[in-house]
Amino acid sequence: MGFVCFRRQFFPFSGVFLVVKMNKRHLISVLVALVLSLTVSAGEPDNAYFADAEKQIAGVAAQLSASRYNDAAQDSLASKTLSLLGAALKHDDSFSYPFDSLRNDISIVVSPDGRVRIFTWFSVGDAGNYRYFGYLQYNDKQAQKVRLFELNDCSSTIENYDNMTLTPQNWRGMLYYSIVEKKMHGDVYYTLIGWDGCGLYTTKKIIEPLTFTEKGQPRFGKSMIKVGQKKYKRLVFEYNKRATMMIQYDEALDLIVLDHLAVMGTQDTDNPMFYGPDMSCDALKFEDGLWFYQTNIKYQRPAKGKRR
Repeated sequence: MGFVCFRRQFFPFSGVFLVVKMNKRHLISVLVALVLSLTVSAGEPDNAYFADAEKQIAGVAAQLSASRYNDAAQDSLASKTLSLLGAALKHDDSFSYPFDSLRNDISIVVSPDGRVRIFTWFSVGDAGNYRYFGYLQYNDKQAQKVRLFELNDCSSTIENYDNMTLTPQNWRGMLYYSIVEKKMHGDVYYTLIGWDGCGLYTTKKIIEPLTFTEKGQPRFGKSMIKVGQKKYKRLVFEYNKRATMMIQYDEALDLIVLDHLAVMGTQDTDNPMFYGPDMSCDALKFEDGLWFYQTNIKYQRPAKGKRR
């Protein structure tokens, strides 16, 4: 006579206890099937949950955008956006959910290999001061997990950051709008392009390498941008707020192309308030693990709507 097992089980959907009679082999099969079903579902996004979370986040982010130059409203709404988005991204399966409706008010950039995703947004206070917020997700294949990092803007306390390597805890805040991926000898190099509203009179654009340590920790800034004989961990361009500077990756040319900045008018000054594009273009070309700065290249400018 085979082993017979009685189990008193609770089924939440019925709200009652049932006694189930099964042999040992049947019991093991049921348990294995249950474990497998839970494992499969854990890797798939719960679209209903994320759709609801996305709707809430989008609503708050839209209010944030609509209430610029109001310290109290901006602080409250920016913090609420951070909290709501953070709660959603803490779910491992969030990495495969697109959050596309957030793009109206939150910048989302994804690396071409699909392993890096960065969310960034900003608030603007009464005095025109910008503060940035963000999250970075990294699909760490070696650890077989998706890592989540909150980006803490420390711009107001960081000086001479063009040659600093920064972490998520002391991040140089900005709004990322592009990520370039290059591969060489099995290594992957990420380069971020960002925008900083800066203040009332000037704007900044920044080119910043992104790397990851062996433990999957992100590092912002790496000495891989070469201008002349000098290497930089990032390039920062500051110019008049009324001007528009293009920096974008041109896939066809395999170059990061940018407007050259020069003094507008006849002033002899280093004040960025008087700087803007002079209609010539420079570029960064990737070779041997470095971005080499090239000046005065010939470049057919894209249509106005396609410039970044």
